[in-house]
Amino acid sequence: MVATELNVHPKSMLTVPLMLLWTASLCAAAGEAPLAEAVKKGNRESVRQLLKARTDVNAREVDGTTALHWAVRADDLETTRLLIGAGADARAANRYGATPLSLAAVNGNAAIIDLLLKAGVDANSELPDGETALMTAARTGKVDAVNVLVMHGADVNAKERSFGETALMRAAAHDQRDAARVLIENGAALDARSNSLEFPKITFNGSTMVSTLMPRGGLTALMFAARQDALETVRALTEAGADLNLTDPDGTTALVMAILNLHYEVAALLLERGADPNIADASGMGALYGIAEMRTAGRLINRPSRKPTGNVDSLDLMKMIVAHGANPNARLKTPTLQRYHNPGDGQLAAGATPLMKAAKSLDLAAMRVLLDGGANPNLMTRNFTTPLMFAAAAAGGRNRPADNDAVEAISLCLTHGADVNAFNNTGQTAVHLATDRGADGVVKFLAEHGAELDIKDKDGRTPLDVALGVPASTFQGRRGAAPAQVHESTVALLRELTAAR
Repeated sequence: MVATELNVHPKSMLTVPLMLLWTASLCAAAGEAPLAEAVKKGNRESVRQLLKARTDVNAREVDGTTALHWAVRADDLETTRLLIGAGADARAANRYGATPLSLAAVNGNAAIIDLLLKAGVDANSELPDGETALMTAARTGKVDAVNVLVMHGADVNAKERSFGETALMRAAAHDQRDAARVLIENGAALDARSNSLEFPKITFNGSTMVSTLMPRGGLTALMFAARQDALETVRALTEAGADLNLTDPDGTTALVMAILNLHYEVAALLLERGADPNIADASGMGALYGIAEMRTAGRLINRPSRKPTGNVDSLDLMKMIVAHGANPNARLKTPTLQRYHNPGDGQLAAGATPLMKAAKSLDLAAMRVLLDGGANPNLMTRNFTTPLMFAAAAAGGRNRPADNDAVEAISLCLTHGADVNAFNNTGQTAVHLATDRGADGVVKFLAEHGAELDIKDKDGRTPLDVALGVPASTFQGRRGAAPAQVHESTVALLRELTAAR
């Protein structure tokens, strides 16, 4: 161990350099670095004595770390200057590829960075993965460090090798607005993209799609900022002229990314700056369907929906999207993409509209906004299901609170011209679906508003047959199929309603 206290007896002062040199030789033989040890302990006087004793300034610890690494890591400008003046290798990398410059960039110490660069370090030197000091400084938001690196020739558009990200992307992802502005002012490419990753296509419910449970890359700085709720950096990028309507490999815009991550204030800003709400991803989902889905996404997994960030709520954002020209009748081409934050709803496949999503979730407030904005309640999915039918099927039965919401949702559809007797690809109407749930209040409301009670589905079943537990042919004899349920109160209600006609 190197002595760190020099308050020794005067008679022994002459022996100190010899002791240090002897200790240094032992440490070097053991693969240790006495200077590094002294720097780690913050003992600058011991560092000076070791340097006077001609200790190897570039001696490495077992992992390749030198005294200069430790001085820079400790943000110790004076010791850094001492070591460089004594011939320390400013370019030295340890076994992990870390250099003094990379450590200085993490700290954002502009003075140390300047000292290293003047000592001959290349401003564009890289870590093993291709990350440059400028990328690191941009991520940490140290503007002075960014400025020094740029002044010494750092490439603002260099990309690291793992994901192809630039310094501007790093600044955007961490909401480092000021660092982003410096990069933009010095020529950073606003619309450069990270690397695109390819994933195998999958088939779900008869539709071919790409699984996006993992991020696919191909993002611009604006997309990174929108995804990460970097509001101020979004503002800086849009002011600088970033393209608002570029998409990732799935066809997702920065606007939709903000919505799917519940960053509604960011989404509102993008709309105000001119983002197109009608650009749809590979599934056909645009901004309006996205907000309709995220309002009740938690219900798919029986969990409360997450709270949005910022000061804009989901309903206000939905109104903004409609006001900015979103097509309320835009339709999905496949089930929505399966993303890591949102499992998607497989029942809403080709042909589904935002109104259908809202009706299926019994999201009455959203339904009102959509219907007032021109949503057509008679559009159907690929299996001919209408919004009214989705609402009827969402009833809870047994007079649960959902029944009241289902009645209100159906009423909204009827008020806007929905066909109460529309039937799906199995021939079932809204009455069949409500009966299957044992939702007496919904069945009664439908009957009072013109629903036919003797209409038969493709299996020849009337709503009464469904209430009596007559199974559909699809489930007859199927192993593991639950037995058809008899809804006695619904049977009595249907008989009463039929007799009254």
